[in-house]
Amino acid sequence: MGSDELEDLGDETGLPDGLRVGDLVDGVYRIERVLGRGGMGVVFLARDERLERDVALKVIAPHAIADANARTLFQTEARAMAGVRHANVVQIFAYGEDAARRPFFAMEHVPGASVADWLERWADPSTAPSLDEVLGILEQVCRGLGAIHAQGIVHADVKPGNVLIGPSFRVAVTDFGLVRALGEKDRNELVVGTPAFIAPEVVYSREPVFDSRADVYSAGVMAFEMLTGELPFPISNVGELFDVHLRKLPPPRPSDVRPDLPPAFDEVLLRALARDVEARYPTTDALRKALLGARQSVALGPRRVRVLLADDDRDFLALGREALTFAFPEPEIVEATDGEAALAALDERRADLAVIDLDMPGLNGIELTAAIRARPHLKKMPIIVVTAYGGGKDWQLLQALGADGFLVKPLDPYALVAMARRAVGHGEG
Repeated sequence: MGSDELEDLGDETGLPDGLRVGDLVDGVYRIERVLGRGGMGVVFLARDERLERDVALKVIAPHAIADANARTLFQTEARAMAGVRHANVVQIFAYGEDAARRPFFAMEHVPGASVADWLERWADPSTAPSLDEVLGILEQVCRGLGAIHAQGIVHADVKPGNVLIGPSFRVAVTDFGLVRALGEKDRNELVVGTPAFIAPEVVYSREPVFDSRADVYSAGVMAFEMLTGELPFPISNVGELFDVHLRKLPPPRPSDVRPDLPPAFDEVLLRALARDVEARYPTTDALRKALLGARQSVALGPRRVRVLLADDDRDFLALGREALTFAFPEPEIVEATDGEAALAALDERRADLAVIDLDMPGLNGIELTAAIRARPHLKKMPIIVVTAYGGGKDWQLLQALGADGFLVKPLDPYALVAMARRAVGHGEG
């Protein structure tokens, strides 16, 4: 989606460029409603009538149709998205031009809210997010950014409005409108992006070189805001951006802003926000591990957690057991190698969490999820489904049945740790 904050347009039926709800773009995409509008384009919810699926359709902004540079940037955004295939990055499906020579591209539609919307929870202290909920989001953001950097590009516009929280707590980075190649020099004298999230070197360097650590800084600003409810610097415009960074003002300690935040996170966030690029974490993966390490250093409480771990893959059972033992103090882990045995174990005694494979003998993950939710005493038990083969339709069905999260094999144990803690609710800090 566009490089500016998207303006919610609700169900507006007409736009200056003439496209209307109900129009068919390129003979394939039926426009259903407007999702938002940014500097580079308008984003619609559309129905792909050929493949019978919903997509987010971005059409170049009316004022940019005749601008050759804008058209090039629009195509660059699409190409950058096409080069990244990761669960935590919005996927692009197609690029083209319609009959009026308007460039467009079709993206995966992630229903839900952005992190910017999610942050509104801080307005009421009683609904402030839990520590593990925040870390569950940041863990996925860092993974998505790592996949972007692995393709030799920098997102360059990491902020809450460009991160989506979809069904079953799947988090996806979107909006590649300001994407840059790693090592690319910026000779543009204009400062572009959202001021509060722009890395200092982009401001004070005469000719900044785009480095993945600029995204580390932006992710650090996001983490600070998500964990404390406030930005590290109250920057709302470019003038304030220059003032803060040229004066080398230090950010506050997060635990001073939010006294109930464990001090273990102070060092992590302040390093991510280091003005000196060399002092920052070298990668978003290093930031991710530091955040999880800080969480591990904080006591999780005395209650012993009971977890059902169901999978017919012995190697995965061993990995899952190790990850869950890391996630919780001395957990009681009940293992099952088929769906029927898993259901019998839950009937015998309820668990605090079920981690189940999608493809199992007896009852598969879909059948087991449905059977679990049909039992009154298990209706609220968190369920995480792990899959090596399932696709979008499986995920949608499982979400409708009441699954709480999905993870894709081969599995990084840290991903299971973050999602399991969030699901169980060990987030009070």
